[in-house]
Amino acid sequence: MGNTGQLSSNSDRMWAQLMLRGTSRWTIATLVAILGALFPLAGIVFAEQEQPDAPAEPGQATAIEREFMTVIRFANLWEIPMGQLAAKKGSTQVVKDVGTEIAADHTQLDIDIKKLAGQFGVSLPEQASSSQQSWMTEIAGKSGAEFDRTFVDRLRAAHGTVFGLVSEVRAGTRNEIIRGFAETANVIVMKHMRLLESTGLVDAEHGMFAQAAARTNGYPENRLSKSAIIMAIVLGAVMVVGTLIVVRTGTRHGTAER
Repeated sequence: MGNTGQLSSNSDRMWAQLMLRGTSRWTIATLVAILGALFPLAGIVFAEQEQPDAPAEPGQATAIEREFMTVIRFANLWEIPMGQLAAKKGSTQVVKDVGTEIAADHTQLDIDIKKLAGQFGVSLPEQASSSQQSWMTEIAGKSGAEFDRTFVDRLRAAHGTVFGLVSEVRAGTRNEIIRGFAETANVIVMKHMRLLESTGLVDAEHGMFAQAAARTNGYPENRLSKSAIIMAIVLGAVMVVGTLIVVRTGTRHGTAER
């Protein structure tokens, strides 16, 4: 009986040690798997960081400069007719005057942007974007005070949204010609925001006003593409599964040897 009890005690002790070793191995394996999964993710994050716009060849525009010209053209395509409509349909003289001035400024801006784009071989859109067309339809469908409020709201939001890009090009472009145009555009956008705000119809709590000020990404240079995120997840999962399989196989072999 004594020998039997001792054997049972030794067996329990050995089993407890095996369980402890197994638990330790799985704990270590989990930590290794997590750390291993982070390495490909970190690598993709660094690789996907958006680099500063490279200097363009003489006579060519950089990617952000082409985007800038396209955005200005889009703005002209819908703000000119909306400004003209406000000059006729506004229910107050203030809104009429604001519409007249905005239409006139964007008409001249459109002449200038076509000339600038021609110098750098940049193709410009011929019609407003689908979102802008829906705004035009919305504004045109209003009347009276509601027309005034919708006109001011939509245009103030649009100017607030484009202001950051215009300022970025003005501050960062290496091209003197584009820099000069960006400075002019910057002045006009600021002027129009002030004009629209002078109507007293801009509500700081309103959705469209807040949307204009919101940045979807605080640091654009750190944006990750969807494909990069998916790749990071896949690689991380492979690392986790692979590590756990290796450790589990090793644990089984170690148990069998005992």
